[in-house]
Amino acid sequence: MDTRAADQREAEAAVLAARAAVDAAQLNVEFTQVKAPISGQISRELVTVGNLIMADATLLTRLVSLDPIYGYFDVDERAYLTYSGLWRNGQRAGPREVNIPLDLGLTDETGFPHQGRLHFLDNRVDPNTGTMTGRAVFPNPDLRLLPGLFARVRLPGSSPYEALMLPDEAIGTDQTQRFAFVVNAQHTVEYRKVALGPLIDGLRVIRDGLTPREWVVVDGVQRVRAGAQVDPQQQVIPQDHARLRPEAAVTTP
Repeated sequence: MDTRAADQREAEAAVLAARAAVDAAQLNVEFTQVKAPISGQISRELVTVGNLIMADATLLTRLVSLDPIYGYFDVDERAYLTYSGLWRNGQRAGPREVNIPLDLGLTDETGFPHQGRLHFLDNRVDPNTGTMTGRAVFPNPDLRLLPGLFARVRLPGSSPYEALMLPDEAIGTDQTQRFAFVVNAQHTVEYRKVALGPLIDGLRVIRDGLTPREWVVVDGVQRVRAGAQVDPQQQVIPQDHARLRPEAAVTTP
């Protein structure tokens, strides 16, 4: 009985050893295949059949994720302090509270046609460069955006607000002063100093100096003078001039 019991235990150990050999063989077969953890586009093969492959040392190829795609940018210290002041004062939500929208434009594009969201903001300012790294995520269904491209990123600096906007051709320059000509109810041209804001969708934001209901000279600015009487042709700036509709403008003969 002792002999038979020993033979049984030896046979059971042999079965376990055989099963372990099968598992080891299956694991070796799995090592011959490399599966990507993400979806994307693969580059060329950097090794071919017969090359010696070293674990954690041999680069097989490169794989990049394209849709969605990340865009990295650096925020300078002054801009960060401005934005953080807005967040602390409650004028806009912080980056870790909401996905802040961002716009992106490539070097051959006008404006910022690609829209994305802020995905990540670093927790420190680099003391060597004085900048903070941010990351945005952009949908890329047409694969227009590729890794390594240089792009311009626009981050909103304030909450949405109503603004008076005019074409740049309606704004004149008097040394360091910017001005516009306004036609009053008596068809007399008036000189107005204006404070300018950013250029948005082809129109210039007017921060100060004009009111929404005033008529501004757009065409013929070089031919009019303050105090002159004109015969204006009142027109509304067409919608195709910009995506945002501005106030009406005046043309002069």
